[in-house]
Parts: sequence; C-alpha cells; structure tokens
Amino acid sequence: MPSRTLTFRGGARTAIGFVVAFALVLTGAMPVKRAVSDASGPVTLAFRVSVFVVLAGIALVALRREDVEIADLGLSSRHLPPAVVAFGGVWVALNLLGVGAAAVTGNPWGLGLLRETTPVLVAGLPAPRVTTLLFFFLAVGMVEEFAMRGYFQTKVVALLGDDTRTRVALGILTASLVFGLGHVPSALVAGASVRGTLSAVALSAASGVAFGVLYETTRNLYFVGFLHGLGDTWPLVVDWMDWSGSALGAFLFGIAVVYFGAALVYRYWALDTDLTPAIRRRESSRSAATGSAVPRETPKSESE
Repeated sequence: MPSRTLTFRGGARTAIGFVVAFALVLTGAMPVKRAVSDASGPVTLAFRVSVFVVLAGIALVALRREDVEIADLGLSSRHLPPAVVAFGGVWVALNLLGVGAAAVTGNPWGLGLLRETTPVLVAGLPAPRVTTLLFFFLAVGMVEEFAMRGYFQTKVVALLGDDTRTRVALGILTASLVFGLGHVPSALVAGASVRGTLSAVALSAASGVAFGVLYETTRNLYFVGFLHGLGDTWPLVVDWMDWSGSALGAFLFGIAVVYFGAALVYRYWALDTDLTPAIRRRESSRSAATGSAVPRETPKSESE
C-alpha cells in the first residue's frame, strides 16, 4: 500500500484555537439565526450558507498554519469520481433494502415518497427540495466532515504521536465529542431541556464516531461528506422514520451494514492506489520536544 507522512506544524495551540473559533461562530450564529427566522427565503438561506463558509474558512486557516494541504486529507479532484460512484451504490442499496423491508412488513413505498421524504429547509425558493439537498450535502456534510474529521481528527492523532489503533481510536472519540458538543448551542436555542440537550450531544457524538471510522477506512472526505448529507435528509423511496418495531430495527441495522460494507469495498478496491494511502501523522513540535526527527513527507511521485 502507498504510504504518506503528514507533518503538522501548528502545535496544540492551533488545535485549541480551531475548537474555540468553531464554538464561537456556532454560538454567535444563534441570535442571528433567531433574528432572520422571519426573513425571506433567500436571506435565510444566505445566512445559513455564510455560517458554513466561515467554518470552512476556520479549518482552512488552521491547515495553513499546519502547512498541510487539503488534498492530503482526502479532498482532491482524484477523490471525487470514486466517491460519487461509491455514494451512488450506497443510495441504491438503501432504496433496495427499504423496498424489501417495506414489502415484507406491509409499509408503503414508491417513487412518490422520494419527494415526500426530502425535507424543505427554506420555503419560498425555486426548487426548494433541490436547494435543501445541495445545502446539506455541500455545505453541512462537506464542511463538517472536512473540519472535524479531515482536520481535527487527523490533528489529534498527530498530537498523540503515532498511528496505532489505540491512538486513532482516541482521535476519533475526541473529534466526535467535540462534534457533539458543537450541537449544544442549537439545542439550547431550540429550547431543548437539559436531557434533550444531552441526547443531542450523545446522538451527534455517536454519528461522529461512525463518520470517523468511515473516514479512517476510506480516507475520502467526499464520500464521508455525502453520507453525512444523506443522514441529514434521507431522500429515499420509503419513509422509514415512520416505521416501528422489527421493521425499523432491521432497516437501521441494514443502514450500518451498507455504510460500512461500502467503505470496506472502497478500501479494498483502492488498496494499491494513492486513494487510500497508509497515513503516518506526526506533529513537528512534539517530535522536537521528544528529540526525534520529523519524518520527511513522502513526495507524491513516490506514493503513486
């Protein structure tokens, strides 16, 4: 398998600054969100998009300080085509799974439900469902995965010092917890109780763990970002959220199987290519403190 060493040069301060800036933007956006709640559709959409543009900018500034390229995190032009193919396979598989489960349990299914299950984020816009999908897939999914999995999770592993399974697992858990806590402001503004807020944190952190594992498996941020967008919208030919009992349990289990099965197939297919290199993550300040040499980053030509 091709290998590559990513050397981060920003130290722990950059990681802490990233988390603080991320939290300040999310918290500061809440009163503005309330203020524009009655505004026109274009204004509301523009505000929501601008928040994620700022969050993406924070991650880009952090990467600049780290002297790491976004392509090294799995966000390059060569990663996009296989991500689209893999995601398309997941979407088709989930629909087939849903139709099968619906047929067995007597729940409704059909192409008409595809429109009904696609949410509308902002009313008063042309093609509101298409706009909603674009927002959640390209803004929410891609930005959050780029920031939390691509940068922060990878940075935490680098700060820990090596890429053993234990350190990678700790990096996934840390990034997931921060991701979960990032949902506290929106929960509080929505008027959630303490129990409801804790539930939102736990659910978001759990999904963060899943996305973190998927990212470590595929090293493709496009693919993980698309799955994130799918999980926020669920445009399928079945309305599985109205199911209960064994039908719901079977479908949730099927989602996990399809997600991780697709990730493993992707990894197996890309194993001998530069799409899923064996990444060694190092922090230059930590290496200097321990007196060890910082590994030289593998040139691209050597890993292809």
